Amino acid sequence: MEIETAQVSTGIRIEYSLSGIENNETLVFVHGLGANLSQFELQQQFFAKDYRVLLVSLRGHGGSSAPPDPAPAGYTVRELSRDVHALLQYLGIEKVHLVGNSLGGLVGYELLELDADLLISLTTFGTAPRLHTSRFFRWSLSTVIRLFGPKGMGWLVSKTGSTDKAVGARLGKMYETVSKDALELIMGNLADYDYTATISGHRIPMMLIRGSLDTAINKNLDTTLEVLRENPDFELVELPGAGHFANMDAPDDFNEILGRFLATR
Repeated sequence: MEIETAQVSTGIRIEYSLSGIENNETLVFVHGLGANLSQFELQQQFFAKDYRVLLVSLRGHGGSSAPPDPAPAGYTVRELSRDVHALLQYLGIEKVHLVGNSLGGLVGYELLELDADLLISLTTFGTAPRLHTSRFFRWSLSTVIRLFGPKGMGWLVSKTGSTDKAVGARLGKMYETVSKDALELIMGNLADYDYTATISGHRIPMMLIRGSLDTAINKNLDTTLEVLRENPDFELVELPGAGHFANMDAPDDFNEILGRFLATR
């Protein structure tokens, strides 16, 4: 995988990998909190024969830079989406299919608001469109991150992020590279949000891939599936045996599902 960096208009140096067929449609993959562009290495290899494939590392993740003065306002989902939008402008890319895991799915929702003409389709997995947590829960998460730091969180995720030990080890390595500020401040910003109005206001093709083992997210989906289904071009696909990082747990099945969806758009 060839990795490059670009200083974009938001002031952040973004790590990215671009491959595939230059004049074909662009497929963008956006990782979850704590991960980086390497989360989608297998997807890049698979889809590069048919698409122009772009992988990105969000600010504070992987090889991307972080804001000089860490504050919650610098790590909102809107700011993360502005980085992605600025990278697309830098690369001269005007239309994309976006695939986002967890936090990456929320970036997709923000891009719908930021530039309604940008997305051809949006696929999410491990993403709850709406989430409300208690102050105690937020405090507990923040305390754990402060105590463990990226390396400690990497160890924790390596043991709990997947039932596949090899996948868990890869996740742990990714988490070790995330900025502690990014991990804590983004987590705080994700404690309370609602994108149901965004979903209702746009009718682009959308797909939600639901990993059967992603119980923490799945229990928060029931209240928003009704809103998603208002879109006549929405599709819900179940992926048995896959957890929060479904593309890593079941890459072949994930690629087949995504490939079929994209082929009809």
